[in-house]
Amino acid sequence: MIALKPILQAWLEEAEAQAKNKRRDPDAPSVLPAGEKKRTSIAAPEKRSLEAYFAVQPRPSGEKIAAIAEKLDLKKNVVRVWFCNQRQKQKRMKFAAQH
Repeated sequence: MIALKPILQAWLEEAEAQAKNKRRDPDAPSVLPAGEKKRTSIAAPEKRSLEAYFAVQPRPSGEKIAAIAEKLDLKKNVVRVWFCNQRQKQKRMKFAAQH
């Protein structure tokens, strides 16, 4: 246990210094933990197009999702997740209207 103290002390000092520097420079790029991605923001014209597609077909096939993503210049996964989220939102609204 005593052998760990200098290592832990050095780690703690480094972590505190990094936290202090981060507070000084709010424009410094933040590092996301592994597996986490920055939230995607979809512009209004693309969102309107997605809503129009959703009104016609709330459950598009994988090929259709890929075509929509290519047409709107978005990642396929972003479009897929958007459709999933819209279906869940619709389900919540329907449930709330019943109760």
